[in-house]
Amino acid sequence: MPFEFSHIGLVAGDKKLPCLIAKFAKKNKIPLTVAGINGCVNPELLKLCKKENFKKIFISELSKTISFFKINGVDTVVIVGGVNTAKFKFTFDLLRMAFKLLFIKNKYDGILRLVISEFEKAGFKVVGIQDLMPELLVQKGVMTDVLPSLKNMDDVKFGIPEALKFASTDKGQSIIVKDKKVIATEKFSGTDELISRASKIKNSKGAILVKVVKPQQEVRADIPVLGVNTIKSLAKACFDGVVVQANKTIIENKDEVIAEANKHNIFVLGV
Repeated sequence: MPFEFSHIGLVAGDKKLPCLIAKFAKKNKIPLTVAGINGCVNPELLKLCKKENFKKIFISELSKTISFFKINGVDTVVIVGGVNTAKFKFTFDLLRMAFKLLFIKNKYDGILRLVISEFEKAGFKVVGIQDLMPELLVQKGVMTDVLPSLKNMDDVKFGIPEALKFASTDKGQSIIVKDKKVIATEKFSGTDELISRASKIKNSKGAILVKVVKPQQEVRADIPVLGVNTIKSLAKACFDGVVVQANKTIIENKDEVIAEANKHNIFVLGV
């Protein structure tokens, strides 16, 4: 383990990553307390947690989460999972955060930093899932049996700097590239919506997805993730592959992702 801790507090959004943390804690016999975000909790997570160490919280109930973790003896906090379906409740925490955000340029990353800062002020250490489970990180090179063509590699070389330039605007972290042209860029609705939208563009078949980390991204709470749903979206769109940054991207259920990519003749490349 890269650092010492005795009790993990998990702020859990949706999808499978919170479940991986729960399994990690169980395997390593580490006590786990979970604050599941209302509207986002994966039913599988409930089966992996002790009832007395689980509480549903609204995404705006930061003080309540901190108190819950303190009562249970948490010393290290992990924040994982999406929050697109989160339910909101007006709280003083929400009002206080909204006021602070007025003075921050990059709002999305700004609110994550504010949340992490509140946990740190309360005495917790905040780490990313990649700190606990570095084996989830994408490694450099082609991960699939399917190899990118020379044409694909031309798009990769063009796409990486273009994706980094787009990411620096804080509008998103993914682009679609075809014939050394950016044909679509990500919006707040996410990667799968980007792929769907790009697939409707004329002659988009054979395009690639390029996904990077934003320059100021708070990766402890928001690291790029590659999952099987994205591979399925790429296959449906008849795209050739996906390029992500090695050691800066989590691959969710690696064997399943790679098998799905091979099945649909899609390459996965870490650069």
